[in-house]
Amino acid sequence: MPMDGIMLDAICYELNREITGGTIDKIQQPENDTILIGIRNESKNKKLLLTLGSQPRIHLTSESYQNPQLAPSFCMLLRKHLQGAKLSDIEQLGFERAVLLSFDTRDEMGFDTKCYLVAELMGKYSNLIFLNEKKRIVSALKVVDFTTSSLRQVLPGMLYEMPPKQNKSDPLLATKDSFSALWHDAPADARADKFIINNYLGIS
Repeated sequence: MPMDGIMLDAICYELNREITGGTIDKIQQPENDTILIGIRNESKNKKLLLTLGSQPRIHLTSESYQNPQLAPSFCMLLRKHLQGAKLSDIEQLGFERAVLLSFDTRDEMGFDTKCYLVAELMGKYSNLIFLNEKKRIVSALKVVDFTTSSLRQVLPGMLYEMPPKQNKSDPLLATKDSFSALWHDAPADARADKFIINNYLGIS
């Protein structure tokens, strides 16, 4: 089942209840498009799965995965910065299919700092992007340069920006009047389900 904005909102709510405040104790990359984060919270071990595969998604899992003998570079980067960090918040970004995970940690000098992991779960454009305390890109599972996309690049050093917004409304901000105005401008033969999908974010 595709993960849309409504489902992701519910998942973020549950994840905040289950693992926020926990400590990162293990990070694995069993497949090229999958990161598994082990979290210890309230004396319980949980595993958070983030995958960009055929069905991009984020959720807790109890499954076991076989890992390569040599960890990929992105996995090693996450281990360097996140092992021992505290997961402080999980936030859906603007009712889009994107999640911001915030971590409290220490820098190389031992000072308190923050870092972030963005999971963009948007079909073939899905990505995992690691950010520093200023929300500048440190690295990404899929680095996107100018030869790959002229609309949006994902490169180290760049300030993180959300993917270009769709010409749709946030359903959480909808009012009776705004809905009526959209419906008034819809074609006479418009189907209700298509109307909702075409005009509001996060619904599929």
